[in-house]
Formats: sequence, C-alpha cells, structure tokens
Amino acid sequence: MKKTLCLVLISLLMISLVGCQPQDPVVQPHETDFQSLYPEFVIDSNDTSVTYVDAEGQTLSITKKPARTVVLLNSILDLWYLAGGESLARVKGTINVPAEAADLPILGSFASVSAEALLALEPDLVILSSNSSSQKKLIGILKENDIEYASIDTGTQAYEAFQKNLYLFTQILGTESIYEQKVNNITDQCQTIIDQAKTASQQPSVAVLYVTSKSIRTETEHSLTGEMVSLLGGSNVVSLEEIPVPGSTRVDFSMEVLVARDPEYILICTMGDIDKCRDRIAADIEKSTAWSGLKAVKESKVYYLPKEYSVYKPNAEYPQAFAYLAKILYPEIFSE
Repeated sequence: MKKTLCLVLISLLMISLVGCQPQDPVVQPHETDFQSLYPEFVIDSNDTSVTYVDAEGQTLSITKKPARTVVLLNSILDLWYLAGGESLARVKGTINVPAEAADLPILGSFASVSAEALLALEPDLVILSSNSSSQKKLIGILKENDIEYASIDTGTQAYEAFQKNLYLFTQILGTESIYEQKVNNITDQCQTIIDQAKTASQQPSVAVLYVTSKSIRTETEHSLTGEMVSLLGGSNVVSLEEIPVPGSTRVDFSMEVLVARDPEYILICTMGDIDKCRDRIAADIEKSTAWSGLKAVKESKVYYLPKEYSVYKPNAEYPQAFAYLAKILYPEIFSE
C-alpha cells in the first residue's frame, strides 16, 4: 500500500514539474502589414481588396481582379491597359486609346456617357474621372445598382498622378511586377532628363497658355505642362501665392501680368481645332502692342505644343514629353 502511494506521489510530482517548464509560444497566424509606396493614397491592400483615398478625401475600397471593368476616360484607359487590365467599352476619341481597345464599343463622349449602355454591360467596376462633373453624376447611378467605382484624378500634378494611379491599378489587378518594371524604367528616363536640365547655368522664366476657340487661360505649375516645366527647373510666371484656389491648374489670363513678368518662353497648349485656337490668340492678344514687345515674342520663343504631350496624358511617353520640352527650354544642353 505504501509502495503504491509513493508511486502515485512521484507521478504527480513529475507532472507538476513538467507543467512548470516554459512552453514554446503559440504562433498566431497573421497577415503581413501592407507597405504602400504612397501611404496617403493607397492605404490598404490585401488578398481581396484595395483601399485608397480619392481626390475628394473619400475612402474607397475596390475588389481585386474585377472580371468586368469599364473605363470612361481614354487617358485612364491607357493607364489601365499599361497596368495589365482590359475594358468592356470606352468613350469617343483616338488619343490615349491602346491598340487593343481601338474597336471597343463606344458609350458616348467623355462628357456625355450613356448610363443605360453602361449598365447594360453589367460591369463589376467602373473607372471614371474625378475631374469631370458629368462623370461624377454617374456615381449615384452606380451606387443604386451596387456597382463598384473608382474615381481617379488625373488633372492635378499629372506626372505624380501617373505614378500613383498606375500603382493603384497594379494593386487592383494583382500585377505589381508591372509597376516595378515599367514605371521604374519610365521614371528613370525622366529623371535623367530632369537632372541634366538642372545643370543649366540659368533657369528660364516660362508662361504656359491654355487656349481653346473661346478662351485663353494661364497654366500653373499644377497643370500637366506646368508641372513638367517646374520639374525641369523652369520658373512659372504664375506664382503659387497668386493661385486663388490652392491646387488649381489654370488661372485667368492677364496681359498685364505677362508684360510685367516678361517670360523668356511662351508655351501654348491648345484644346480643340488648332486653327481656331490660333485665331483666338490673334484676336485677343497678338494685336496688342504689348504682345509684340515681349521678350519671348521678339526672340521667336513662342511654341505651340503637341496635344499628346501637353493636353492629353503622355503616360508611357513621359520621357518623350520631357525631352520635347527640355529641347525647347535648354537648346544648349539638349541639342540634336
């Protein structure tokens, strides 16, 4: 009996000692924290969705790898295809339309998209422009029909937006390697041009005019061309302090300001029929004696820029756009 009791006590003691030994911690499964290249823009990406902050500060979550996407702006369409995506349809136009998308069904113009035709396609995702009031009106219809949408800003600081939006698209499509390969190659070429331009002994003063058949405005450094001029070291005649609404890409044209700043270069971006734009320039400002007295005019440094580099987004052709401007502003460095 005593022997049995001793064996029981010994067993209990051994169990107690084992229980007191330190145990290996239990490893709880967890997801790796997402590290965004643009943490203020793309704030989360996981196996199923991407969350980003749009131009108006709204947080939008997009389901990854949508099967049926429609893109309603051709410069965004170009970017979407560059990221490895496809679209069911597009809007009118030829510039910024990838060859693979040339024969897609047309849903109307950029400013007048047919909501009925759009809904008939039963898309999972609609990508639209946050810079268009007419396209933003579609958001309510998309919400009513439980269709996800991505509102994309391409108008402000377009070169930066090109990189950020392509990053967002590759996150949505699961094609992150395309961003690493294509974007780094594009931006490296651009940076080489930018760095070379900044070796110039003097940085030129520049006025960038945006001309339609009906009006003339002056672009700020937030615009497509204005941003590239600034990155190349040029000084815009419109200072940031003079922009009435922070972030605006254009301000009202003023001959008085143009004369006072007397820029070395005048770059003209045209929207619509270029001959009608030239007529507007002739009617509104070329007849002025003040215009003929400007340094840029007297030295024949007034340039009409190609639309594909100055109005429509260059996207993959940004190196060509930067090179085109650099040859104008720094001919002594970027000679043929």
